[in-house]
Amino acid sequence: MNKSLKVLVFLIIVSFFSCQKESSFQGETADFGTVDYYRSFLFFDCDTLVLTKNLKYSFNDYSIEKKSRVTIKVVDTAQNIVSNKYIQFFINDNLIENNSFILNSEDTQKGALKIGLKFLPDYPEGYTSGFLSVSNHSLDVINNNDLNSSAEKRLFKWEATHRLIMNPLKKWVMWFGLFVLCTLLIWFMILRNAMYSKFKKGKIQILSPYFKGITITKNTRLIVFTNSYRKQKSLNRLFTGKIIYEVNPIYEKEVTLRPGRGNKIKIKLPLGARISPMVMNMEKFNNYTIQIEEEKIEIQYS
Repeated sequence: MNKSLKVLVFLIIVSFFSCQKESSFQGETADFGTVDYYRSFLFFDCDTLVLTKNLKYSFNDYSIEKKSRVTIKVVDTAQNIVSNKYIQFFINDNLIENNSFILNSEDTQKGALKIGLKFLPDYPEGYTSGFLSVSNHSLDVINNNDLNSSAEKRLFKWEATHRLIMNPLKKWVMWFGLFVLCTLLIWFMILRNAMYSKFKKGKIQILSPYFKGITITKNTRLIVFTNSYRKQKSLNRLFTGKIIYEVNPIYEKEVTLRPGRGNKIKIKLPLGARISPMVMNMEKFNNYTIQIEEEKIEIQYS
């Protein structure tokens, strides 16, 4: 019977597992993959994930008889035990202390370990790697490697990538902001003028029974002659255009002026009112008389 104290360690072969050789290390390499993280934004913080791989091991009968054990530590590429507090290592979902753990031949019936590593957000971005290395042991051979004559104590190499991505909430806010901006541009450049026609520049001059000038700008969409004071809301004015309210007690019934084709103005009279000369559209440089019951209003469009 082989009296060497042996432990065989190898990785479970799975579809997402890759092996590669390295000139300075002749063992297996386990790629744990890539984990994404993002910086905090408002109330949305990053949930860190644990990357895992499965490791099988077995002791020979003589090692089991002698109750052999081996301490394995997690080391970096310089073969120093990993001390960065922003990377954590797990065995069977339990955080290991001081980045080292023990394989005991008395537990050989378990025969499998789930090794996990977790990057905290403050760990540097990019590729990182290290090794599982033998520390204290009561063995002669590991994976056909004579521990008494070989300087190689590393079992296998682990590697992973820590990748910075944009905070999902920040990304959503940016896309939402872009959507709102595009919507506003479409509204102000195309839809607003299509839905709410505007006047050309001009002036309405009230000649009788009082004298007053009303200046029309390119943002004006309505002129309302009324006897009650009204105030247009700022958002309504911004998104639809300006409404000019000409307030006077003589306007017991409202008269509304709207933009027409070209430089013409459509006039909407209340029931029973008349305009002279009788027109549907007022044209520039003409005088008009509006009769509302007993009141006559003379205006000029220029």
